Amino acid sequence: MPETAVHNFFPTPVWVVDFEEEIHRPLNETLIATLNHMMGERPDVPPGSTLQTDTNLHEFEEFADLFALVGESVEGVLKFLKLRTTEFLFTGSWVNVNPTGGVNTPHTHPNNYLSGVYYVQVSDNEDSIFFGDPRPQATVVSPPVSEENIYTGNEVVVDAREGRLVMFPAWLSHGVPANRSARDRISVAFNVMFPDYTESMSAPKWQPTVRLRRK
Repeated sequence: MPETAVHNFFPTPVWVVDFEEEIHRPLNETLIATLNHMMGERPDVPPGSTLQTDTNLHEFEEFADLFALVGESVEGVLKFLKLRTTEFLFTGSWVNVNPTGGVNTPHTHPNNYLSGVYYVQVSDNEDSIFFGDPRPQATVVSPPVSEENIYTGNEVVVDAREGRLVMFPAWLSHGVPANRSARDRISVAFNVMFPDYTESMSAPKWQPTVRLRRK
């Protein structure tokens, strides 16, 4: 066989940031104590469900340290993508608490550019987040394989670790499996969008060849 080049066209990036233990351990301990105080008595969660807080955590001073780290990471993503602007705002942020049996079924986050999740408390070797293939026709023909790989699989799994931040396009379908441990899975999720989107971002990208004169 002659030498063959494989081109991975239209990649879907997912960014994974692991903060050092000396950063995430005290941060997570503070976050758990803060959440326990702010949430008060927790309501019962039906099996297979999850508990979610208000969606404006980024506005609370108690979470400022976390969102400073998240904000730096988001800015890094926008620079990586070579966007003309790195300005953004958090459109929503909230805590997910998955008790035993709790899940987050596959979903997307409409009307946002990026989404992400930071893991505060997980069970070792038990927790993960999965991403579904965004190509709707990719599994029309799905023959058996001798080994799963990025070209034949239709789901990618990323391990959830304490102190890990995972960011991805908001349109990418994602979810988490059932929590099979006796320990709550706690994460902070968020969405990011450009400020003043219609004014600053949605105009045509091309430049006119003829400019019109006003009467």
